[in-house]
Amino acid sequence: MSYVFPNSKLSNSTKAAIICALISGLGFIANKLFLEVKIYEPERQPVATKILKFEDQKDGAVVVIDSSSNKVIDVIHGEAGFIRGILRTIARERRIHGIGQDEPLFLMAYDDGRLILKDPTTNTKIELESFGSTNVKDFRAFLKKDRS
Repeated sequence: MSYVFPNSKLSNSTKAAIICALISGLGFIANKLFLEVKIYEPERQPVATKILKFEDQKDGAVVVIDSSSNKVIDVIHGEAGFIRGILRTIARERRIHGIGQDEPLFLMAYDDGRLILKDPTTNTKIELESFGSTNVKDFRAFLKKDRS
């Protein structure tokens, strides 16, 4: 005699699948209602910050300017695919929000190795280290450069 499926014509495998789905659903609901733990981690302060502006040139180059001193710290020629890709992402977000491209970006380094590029106008944060160390080194170099 079956207590779960009385007088059922379902196969045993179908019954097992339904029971598994019900148990999974109940487990998910119980987890969301009772076991969800919120971990509070205070916002860490960056160990180094540089306020940067990126300006496109007619020849296709991108000029990197330290906004606080208004000095050119680098000129990116050629492909520079990762840097241009990140800048395109920020430009797209600004276009969606109807914001111009003239506002500076914050490049912040943290003591735990994170490197974040933040757009304060859209509150977009891009954690650069998630793209790999080879790509991050180009942005990390901007923190050290200081030429005019």
